[in-house]
Amino acid sequence: MSNRDLRAYVNGRIHPMAPGVTGTPTAMACAGGRFVAVGSDEQVLDLAGADAVVVDLGGAVVVPGFIETHVHPMMWGLMLAGVDATPAACATIGSLIDALRVRADHTAQGQLIEAWGFDDTLVADQRGLTTADLDQASARHPILVRHASGHGIYLNSPALAAAAVDAATPDPVGGVIVRDGAGVPTGELLEQPAMMLFPGALPAMDVEAGCQALLRAQEAMVRVGVTSFHDMFVTAPMYDAYRRLDATGDLRLRGRLYLAEGLHEQLGGLPAPTDRLTVGGVKLISDGSVQLHTAALTEPYHDLGGCHCGGMAIPSDHLDSLVLENHAAGRTVAIHTNGDRAIDLALDAIAAAQHAHPDRPGGHRLEHVQTLREDQIVRMAELAVAASIFVNHVYFWGDRHRNRFLGPARGERISPVASVVAAGLGYALHSDCPVTPVHPLFTMNTAVHRVTREGDVLGPDQRVPPLAALAGFTSSAARLAGEHADKGQIAAGQLADFVVLDGDPLAEGPVDLAAIQVKRTVVGGTTVFEA
Repeated sequence: MSNRDLRAYVNGRIHPMAPGVTGTPTAMACAGGRFVAVGSDEQVLDLAGADAVVVDLGGAVVVPGFIETHVHPMMWGLMLAGVDATPAACATIGSLIDALRVRADHTAQGQLIEAWGFDDTLVADQRGLTTADLDQASARHPILVRHASGHGIYLNSPALAAAAVDAATPDPVGGVIVRDGAGVPTGELLEQPAMMLFPGALPAMDVEAGCQALLRAQEAMVRVGVTSFHDMFVTAPMYDAYRRLDATGDLRLRGRLYLAEGLHEQLGGLPAPTDRLTVGGVKLISDGSVQLHTAALTEPYHDLGGCHCGGMAIPSDHLDSLVLENHAAGRTVAIHTNGDRAIDLALDAIAAAQHAHPDRPGGHRLEHVQTLREDQIVRMAELAVAASIFVNHVYFWGDRHRNRFLGPARGERISPVASVVAAGLGYALHSDCPVTPVHPLFTMNTAVHRVTREGDVLGPDQRVPPLAALAGFTSSAARLAGEHADKGQIAAGQLADFVVLDGDPLAEGPVDLAAIQVKRTVVGGTTVFEA
């Protein structure tokens, strides 16, 4: 290797997140897409020699590239083309109806109108949408509005007719058709089995649309320091889009894909992983959303009179068979589990699969784990099951979890990151975008301070130090996916993925990590974003 191929970064403050490193290195060198040295300015400049490119960091902080372990970037990119129904854009149902009416006026008759991000707990009306509401926007176009959780949709009359849903339609297994007191559907369908009754429930996705959606999402992710991401539900067109962008060189970040159930068999074998693209395993959605009362709990919801515990989107016997089948084939399963009942059943399924095939690799993971109990953390450690934690719930819905859905005791300890860290459990933090925005430093800040949207501290004993929060997007996130030999640290031999920041997330004293800005994002030694 010629020193002309080496790039040296000096005059920085580097947090390597690597075991055994003492002090704060000031310099690092990259070549061939990997780090070749980390140390003092003098050490790195001596290695670099006179021909190397030298970059002065100007005292900026450098950390490993952020690994977002649970996002839906293509879905997000597609939704950005629809009407923004988030409370920030439409604070009332009336304002959403107005926005939909404007879109209808500029849409050919009969074409589907979509909106995304509606949250019944945050609009001023404090209720869900009905068919009658959406018919006010248009009865000439089918209208579909997606709930912010991703676990429910609202339909107007033409869309409900296209779904062939009426008072006589039974609830599909694992899904709910919401009805009024007379049994008439209100237009709200909860969980995938019910949502899929509408033929447009999944955003229209061909390979070209998937490519354009991912490019939009990628541009947003590089700006907040993401260098690797896990797409947590990939269908066949999505997979083909990923492969196309990888082949053309347009995939600038590293994608780890978790495929929809059955896609491995449908594809008839997967190609070898590339520098930018790997397949991590299979995604299973076992239950629903706490804020829609569809997450499966062991104790009833606090606000429903002590009579409803939610339910499973995948019945437990079917979940057992799916986990067994995939474990036997050597595939990792990533199981969506918001409710503690769903966590119990997922761990039962994993334990049974491991008992049946103890020679197969593990590495299974549970996603979100909103209501994770202490005894379940112990069991996860015993089974070597990792937790990808949706800690953003603390900020976005923590007040309502405590006051409405779960009650004080359970609400205070949602997303128990401190307990997970203390138990030595494999873990990562995530945003579940588009459910909440991709912003790793914001998510870290939520784990550190646990401040809700209304300004309260939720479960102060579950706060973690900034180092643990940073690990949740770097070293620990890489270990969760079994990629720690290549990612998550700034160390010789690791991939040269790193982020340059204008502030120090590990500074002494209280730090607002969300206020720190990304100055540069680097993947494999190549700058993909610079402010």
